[in-house]
Amino acid sequence: MVPLVGENRVIAKIGLDLLTRGPHKIGLRSLIDVSGLSGKTIDSYHIGFMLAPRVNAAGRMSTPDIATRLLLACDESMGDEVRALAMQLDAENIRRREEEAAILAAAKKIVTTDPDVGAQTVLVVAGEGWHRGVIGIVASKLVDAFHRPAIVISIDGDVAHGSCRSIRQFDMLGALERSAHLLTRFGGHKQAAGLTMESGRVRDLRAAVNAVADETLGPEDLMPRLRIDGDLLFRGISGDVAAGLASLAPFGAGNHRPVFAARGVEIIDGPRKLKERHLKMTLKQDGRVFRAIAWRAAERHDYLVDHKGALDVAFSLEQNEFNGATYLELSLSDARSSTPHEPPLLTSLHSQA
Repeated sequence: MVPLVGENRVIAKIGLDLLTRGPHKIGLRSLIDVSGLSGKTIDSYHIGFMLAPRVNAAGRMSTPDIATRLLLACDESMGDEVRALAMQLDAENIRRREEEAAILAAAKKIVTTDPDVGAQTVLVVAGEGWHRGVIGIVASKLVDAFHRPAIVISIDGDVAHGSCRSIRQFDMLGALERSAHLLTRFGGHKQAAGLTMESGRVRDLRAAVNAVADETLGPEDLMPRLRIDGDLLFRGISGDVAAGLASLAPFGAGNHRPVFAARGVEIIDGPRKLKERHLKMTLKQDGRVFRAIAWRAAERHDYLVDHKGALDVAFSLEQNEFNGATYLELSLSDARSSTPHEPPLLTSLHSQA
């Protein structure tokens, strides 16, 4: 979550190398194994989406003691106990995903059906008994989906707890400071914050933060943008190019993975839904063929089918391993019909929450 430049990048790179090489104590080894990463080259994606979510799920859903005991375990004779802890973390992570999906669906329904919420610049949604451990993730996903600041509030009787996420152009903490008379407590920074308040004042908070947003944000600020680093024809993609890009890793805040554009691309196989959330397909341009995946894009299946004959795609290059072999795959960030003036529909598919 810190900018991966300078010494931060060096520390992260060395750490990832050590995670790949080992040796590890039995606790971390069990976590890597349960995450399906044994024998693989561990990169920032594996940390962000596979290892860290399992560790964090303990604190989000029950108690961080589970993760603490696992990571401190060093006695090789504790194999059965440590394996059980790793499996428990895996189960908690599955439960976290289920809670998150249910709350996100409910929150999106509120945004799209209630004009008092959805027509506002800052999305403020609230629900009775929403799990406090995941409302921050839900707020991040609302920002990704609607490109607007979001506050997700869990109501528990007379008390409400909220988690806030913002876009770069809006100072969320500043908005809360100007709404302090409505809050019991709050804290955070410009992009993320938390709050506690009386549950009966949610409507007042929605009005207050949106008054601040309407002073500071314009329509251009609410338009999502995807930075394309350059065009890259499929015939220009090679193992050497992928290796050169990989040398720029680890990627993350402050050092984003390069994104390229290819135009006039055809889908020759798929798209097929993967785990009901993602889309897999095979793309072709000028005789070159690559497998591709669009993360969290299942709802765009029909659009891609309708325009599969000619698409402009934005993508990153990924080097993946399977059965000991390394192959290149495209990770789609966006796609649109190659027809002139056709608007893009798959905005920021690969953003992380």
